[in-house]
Amino acid sequence: MILHRPGPPLDMVVEYFWWQRRARPTDHREHNLPTGKVQLIIALHDAEFRWSAGRTLEEVRWTRGIVHGPQSAYYLTGPKPQGATVGVCFRTGAGSAALGLPLGQLTDLHVTLEELWGVRGCLLHERLAATTTPESAFAVLEAELAIRLRIPLLIHPAVAHALSRWAPDIPDITSVAAIQRETGYSAKHFIAQFRRAIGLTPKQYLRTRRFGIVARRLAADPARGTLAELAQAAGYADQAHMTRDFRALAGISPTAYRPAATTSAFHHVVDDAALPR
Repeated sequence: MILHRPGPPLDMVVEYFWWQRRARPTDHREHNLPTGKVQLIIALHDAEFRWSAGRTLEEVRWTRGIVHGPQSAYYLTGPKPQGATVGVCFRTGAGSAALGLPLGQLTDLHVTLEELWGVRGCLLHERLAATTTPESAFAVLEAELAIRLRIPLLIHPAVAHALSRWAPDIPDITSVAAIQRETGYSAKHFIAQFRRAIGLTPKQYLRTRRFGIVARRLAADPARGTLAELAQAAGYADQAHMTRDFRALAGISPTAYRPAATTSAFHHVVDDAALPR
């Protein structure tokens, strides 16, 4: 996995680009866990990818590219084909400036590149598939997104305030009602602006935020403290509250969670034998 952070003005919209090559197909599935962010993923080949919502196993297949909108719970992916893939991780609430539509229209959706950008999306895939290095793929993506960038780049100030109070590196989490009162807006207006910008309601986003703290800490060190201590550190009422949320968002309990790597907290590896038939 190779990461690349773009320069201005794309750095206001894109958190990072990534490039990855699989030497062989994977033989397992993953639960992709919710982060509150939007991802654009483009394969540098024509092999098929598969995903399904929840644990239904009703598969949807895609080639070339896809946008994973803001998710309120996990979805299943894989097994994945061999070959190179490039992607864009957009900053929370910033993807609409490059994708060309409010993120609220992408909530819990997976939209193919052709559906999103039509012929221009197909041409982008062809240009990326012709690249031979991660650097050349990043250059193609940067040029395409720079052309698509639309003003305003800034999100609503009430939403920006909420995101700053719920920043990933701040362990204390303030309630939605408290944040809404701080903004001075009515609850209805605050929720509407937040969902339009982020793609999730404030409560959904805060739920994924708490969950993310737990997932990252478990991935980094599964033995770090007790689950009760972890629940308290992440702002849950108690361990039972954390376990219920973890099951709802990840599809498994905290004790059954198996991250793909210490740096891949939002990818839970699933044995095919354990999946429902």
